[in-house]
Amino acid sequence: MRLTVLLAVASFAVALVGAELALRRAHPLWAIPYPPVCYRPDLFQRWDPYGYRLWPSRTMQERYPKPGGRLLTIVSNQDGFRSRRELHEADGRRRVVVLGDSMVFGVGVEEAERCTELLEALEPGWRVDNLGMVGYGPDLMLRALEAVGLDPPPDVVVLVIFSPDVYRVAPEAHGVGFPIPRFVLRSGRLTTVPYPERPAWQRLFLVQGLRYVRWRYTSAAFPLNEAIFDRVLELGAQRRFTPAIVFAPGPRDWSDDRRRRHWLGAYAARRHLPFLDLTEPVQAAGAEALYLRNDPHWNPEGHRLVARELQRFLRGLSTPLAAVGTSASDAGVRAIPEAYPRASGTLTLY
Repeated sequence: MRLTVLLAVASFAVALVGAELALRRAHPLWAIPYPPVCYRPDLFQRWDPYGYRLWPSRTMQERYPKPGGRLLTIVSNQDGFRSRRELHEADGRRRVVVLGDSMVFGVGVEEAERCTELLEALEPGWRVDNLGMVGYGPDLMLRALEAVGLDPPPDVVVLVIFSPDVYRVAPEAHGVGFPIPRFVLRSGRLTTVPYPERPAWQRLFLVQGLRYVRWRYTSAAFPLNEAIFDRVLELGAQRRFTPAIVFAPGPRDWSDDRRRRHWLGAYAARRHLPFLDLTEPVQAAGAEALYLRNDPHWNPEGHRLVARELQRFLRGLSTPLAAVGTSASDAGVRAIPEAYPRASGTLTLY
């Protein structure tokens, strides 16, 4: 019996070592080096107030996808976001702030082809500021909003959540490769902590794989995401803007994407938060035809569809967005129904 147990333990140990070696040879995308290494130091700069940003006030070029893709121009403003316009210059129009990851950033398209610029062209009375950044999850979106997104005061703040963003709140998440500050929940409240140190056993690919499965395929990420969205709601009540969430699907609708989408919709319903699910219009338009070839980012046609859907969505909110200016796609200005009262005073979160 003792020999049988020893042989079983030895076989299990050999299997674990073999699996670890095989994973290291394959080097899966979810394996995170320690310390993290930025994969594009020519584009991105560590910036602790909101994790990282583009090198500010620069004009850069990127070929995407590599090799043989389009040669794109990347212009950054002084806050390090992709825009030829500075964020803090008020111009009298109603202001929409759109936060997101590489989808909103516009990977693979020119700045003028992005959904935010197209939305502003559809609604000249709105100023639409794009705070999208490659690799951002809801945590870094919140940090960017607090640091630079509230001046001048926004009327609407839209968080565009691509399905993988939900698990980018995991402790080891590094965005584009920086040891960025992280949020944790302590006694139910958001707390900022430094990027975690990882002992040698936590750097094993097997351990990283198990943690990846936990954060991606279970509900482990939901409580932290909920606290982050609650903080956005609190800011909306304090700063008198209307927050909203938009779910951005990928070219294919996988089961874990559906689970996150349903959770986001249920959260929005509980908080009486405006919520737009882009899955149906994307699927109706042919899904993969809206994305770059063999790539989960929107192509120019995808950005055009998203801009039109955002226009309909935002004009349906109870904000004064449509009370000024003239829509480029609508000859008249129509009032917006009181479907979602504009935040004022205090906001009940539960």
